[in-house]
Amino acid sequence: MFRPLPLYLALRNFTSGSANRLVSFISLLAMLGLVLGVALLILVASVMNGFDREMESRILGAVPHIRLFSSSGIEREAQLRQRVAQHDNVTAVMPFTRLEGMLASRGKTRPVEVMGIEPSLSEPFIGQFVAADLLSALAQQPRSLLLAAVVAEKLSLGAGDRVTLLLPSHSGEGVAQQAPTVAVFTVLGTFATHTALDQGLVLVNLGEASQLAGNGALPQGMQVRVADLFKARQTGFELLATLPGSFHFSDWLQTHGNLFQAIKMSRNLVSLLVFLIVAIAVFNVISMLMMTVIDKRAEIAILKTQGASRAEIVLAFLAQGFLIGVFGAGLGGVLGVIGALNITAIARWLEGLIGHQLLNSEIYPIDYLPSALSWGDVAMIVTVALGLNFLATLYPAFRAANTRPAEVLRYE
Repeated sequence: MFRPLPLYLALRNFTSGSANRLVSFISLLAMLGLVLGVALLILVASVMNGFDREMESRILGAVPHIRLFSSSGIEREAQLRQRVAQHDNVTAVMPFTRLEGMLASRGKTRPVEVMGIEPSLSEPFIGQFVAADLLSALAQQPRSLLLAAVVAEKLSLGAGDRVTLLLPSHSGEGVAQQAPTVAVFTVLGTFATHTALDQGLVLVNLGEASQLAGNGALPQGMQVRVADLFKARQTGFELLATLPGSFHFSDWLQTHGNLFQAIKMSRNLVSLLVFLIVAIAVFNVISMLMMTVIDKRAEIAILKTQGASRAEIVLAFLAQGFLIGVFGAGLGGVLGVIGALNITAIARWLEGLIGHQLLNSEIYPIDYLPSALSWGDVAMIVTVALGLNFLATLYPAFRAANTRPAEVLRYE
């Protein structure tokens, strides 16, 4: 079957390698470097995409986008909630009361954040983390609470156990001399957000939390979820302008904005570092092709004496470099996609194998390794690798074409 000379030479050089073991070894290293570089870049991009996704869906799913506060408590809460809900960017509103205290059980203590919620309105805020039957039970059973799984584990608590909640006193002067407020609750169950909130979050009924805070039946503020996260601050100021009385607000950019920026910066830095690995692998391709040119100078000279044109020699080495790029970037892309689709399960398996948690929510924002594969990222990475590889083959190809048969064959 007829094949053009450049393609025939490229396929032969690519498949047969070289009689020189050093050249063959360097060729193997160059291709492996390209494979690993592309695979790692796809894997890192997928993991950082996963952190972006979890930041929006899980971390900010458990954290209110906006919190509206009133120092004296919120009166006519239902009317104000309806007014807030009328804003175009607002998707859900729920009153809340927040307290900081200490849980004690069987000689163990744990600092906690007590969040008083209205169970009937809480589904858009924590519905993805807490079972609906537990929320219903929280609304019906007095002096009950829901514990984050980590808190329950640290205090060795389970459903039906009783636990003591200690809260600092807020009444009168000389707070330092006041005895803490003590309340006994029954544990209804546990929940897990798999974020840093699991280290100390406790959910109780809104009315009981408000009474413990000294506000009577008045909630401290309102939690607000918005459709456009990046307009949360603008929405907060617009809500303040429409609400009567003295309100102030905080948004997710104040509480978790640094984390969001850190994830973006980490993604850019890690992607740059792995991209440099691909670039180094491409430089190895240059070295490999240059050694191939030197190793096959006699063959190139013979081809030129038999009528091979300069363009055919250039195309032969360009085709060889293209085959290397297709093989390296293609295999790296396949391995990267497989790794990105399974990295979460692999991390869990590795944790079970070594008996140590790789990501702990006491330190990291989530307690597992996320991954979100983007086919656009895969296509871009493979394309860039192929482009860099093509540029790397230009100099060796023209260097081979400049071979002078008389000089090479003089001593053969």
